[in-house]
Amino acid sequence: MDKLPSRILIWLLVVAALIVVGMSAYFAGGVTEHAARTRDAAAAAQRYGVVESKLRSAQSANQLLLADLWIYRAAAELDERNFGLANKAVAKSVAALNGVKPTEAGIEAAPLAAVRAEAARVNIAVATDLAAQRAQLLRLAADIDALVEASAAMTGAPTIRPGTGATPPSPNPQR
Repeated sequence: MDKLPSRILIWLLVVAALIVVGMSAYFAGGVTEHAARTRDAAAAAQRYGVVESKLRSAQSANQLLLADLWIYRAAAELDERNFGLANKAVAKSVAALNGVKPTEAGIEAAPLAAVRAEAARVNIAVATDLAAQRAQLLRLAADIDALVEASAAMTGAPTIRPGTGATPPSPNPQR
């Protein structure tokens, strides 16, 4: 009879050990699954950040294009002698330029500030000789065009973040 309780004790210990091993495996799988979910969430957050950055970049580039469009529209209105509409178009161009964020558009702040100041000085006046005002609008359009061409957001080049020391790669790498 002494052997019976020792066998029961051994079986109880084996069952207890199996329960402990099973629970360990179950919780270890949960930890691994939690780590995988955390990694997936971090990767999704990173992708979201990249997409959000590209969106802001595209929005700033769009503001540049809108400013360009409104200046050309002002020139067209001037040619039609619609001086009020030309001034409204210039005002919309100035507003669009003020919506451009240089770091997001991938352009330097100083040239953008100069174009903003140049656009703010434009005032279309009723005149019989429109050549000087047309030339002023076309110079401004050319300056905005230069910003558009320099914009990393328009060329697809990486944007330059101030203070990072990062420069975009050469557009024509030699092979």
